[in-house]
Amino acid sequence: MYRIEFLDSAQKEFKQLTKENQSRIISVLERIVVRPHSFALRLSGSKAYRVRAGKLRVILDIIEEKQIILVLKLGNRENIYLP
Repeated sequence: MYRIEFLDSAQKEFKQLTKENQSRIISVLERIVVRPHSFALRLSGSKAYRVRAGKLRVILDIIEEKQIILVLKLGNRENIYLP
């Protein structure tokens, strides 16, 4: 089972979300801790993955050696992929 960690910037983004969106993201992350590769899709041209949570997207990295899912970024699907 994988452990979930947030970058500081992702933690700030999470706290700015509504309680409904926070619970949606938590339920998605709880679902993927057993088999993250079954649910996460790799972003093209990157080592990061994405997971859908309604209209929100969670950008994450899966660190196999340490069994960690590192949340890099959270946000609305319209602007999450912009640099």
